[in-house]
Amino acid sequence: MSRAVIGKRVESGREDAGEIAALTATAGHEVVETVTASGPRDATYNLTPGAVKRISEAVREQGAGLVVVDNELTPGQAYNLGEELPDGVTVYDRRRLVLDVFEQGAGSEAARLQVKLARLRYELPRLRAAINRDEATEITRHDEEGKPIEDHKRRIDETRRKLDRVEDPTADRIEQRREAGFDTVALAGYTNAGKTTLLRRLADDLSLDAEAHGDTAGEPAVADRLFETLGTTTRRATIGGRRVLLTDTVGFVSELPHELVAAFESTMASARHADAVLLVVDASDPREQIERKLEVAHDQLADADGVVVPVLNKADAASDAELRAAADAFEAEPVVASATEGDLDALRERLLDALPTATATLRLPADGDAMSLVSWCHDRANVEEVDYGAEIRIRLSGRPSVVATAKRRAGSEGERRRGEQAGVDE
Repeated sequence: MSRAVIGKRVESGREDAGEIAALTATAGHEVVETVTASGPRDATYNLTPGAVKRISEAVREQGAGLVVVDNELTPGQAYNLGEELPDGVTVYDRRRLVLDVFEQGAGSEAARLQVKLARLRYELPRLRAAINRDEATEITRHDEEGKPIEDHKRRIDETRRKLDRVEDPTADRIEQRREAGFDTVALAGYTNAGKTTLLRRLADDLSLDAEAHGDTAGEPAVADRLFETLGTTTRRATIGGRRVLLTDTVGFVSELPHELVAAFESTMASARHADAVLLVVDASDPREQIERKLEVAHDQLADADGVVVPVLNKADAASDAELRAAADAFEAEPVVASATEGDLDALRERLLDALPTATATLRLPADGDAMSLVSWCHDRANVEEVDYGAEIRIRLSGRPSVVATAKRRAGSEGERRRGEQAGVDE
């Protein structure tokens, strides 16, 4: 762990370094000082001259070994800033820091390869710049000219080929879950909004077989970190009699480096293909931050298949006035909730309304085959009532595809026993 000084410049307005500080802490570094500035950049550093001076002073005073700049730095700008710092101090820009965070959280093979590819592409222009400054002397002394660059390009090509061979099982896994009668619900939202805690409150059983359900994260951890994992954590829940699989996805982050878009997008597939999405937002954030975070979230969920249910979480940490101001930032009325205090009945009810639902009443001859279908319905749908008599009548609700299958099977039973009045009451 390094002691880190943060630098951030904005063209105008308020300098908010909260997210970059949280990212730095998530990467495992201790933030010892933050330097912010507002004004036009100096092209030499992509910071104001005054900010560079204050960063240099802070590094010396705090004994810091890392400077993190919440702006994009060209290879030349990173080098120039390093020249203003004591020997041995490392300079990261935002992209370099997020690469570290994503690398730590990459759980699946695909995520690891995507992050590796992003890092190699990020490093290539910096390697070129280092060679041009004759700082790669030890590398070039024993190699023909250009070999380090060619080797780096070969590593990029090899990683890309490996990534192309890795299959993404997300779509098939979701379809298998639906065929088994599960509704799929994703928890999405900005980083550190309390999604994991909410999952733990809603889940029936935290010991779900991870491998069987494509879970790459294991036991859902609760920590004050922006990214617990680049994978997903899936747990069972029962919502109004419906069998639900809840998936906690990676948190959103603004200004995501373009090298990491692929790694992030793959983890969001579970949210985009879910039957419903709980969009979780921290109610204790200032109104302007909520608006900015909602903008990021809406961009990511613009093509979501299911209904997006907004959730204003951490209500216990906000005043009534703050809750009203936060709620006004949403396009649709959010569910106000606290994952740590109180019940979640309102959230469960709203979620149940968002799930795709069909109903039917089945009439079956009273025999062993009919009982098998009754058992099948109990396993995959919400069986509201079963009447046993001369015939068996089942009233059920659930996923439209599951109800449609039950109706087909009931129709087959009626066809098999033509003399019986078996079938479906719409």
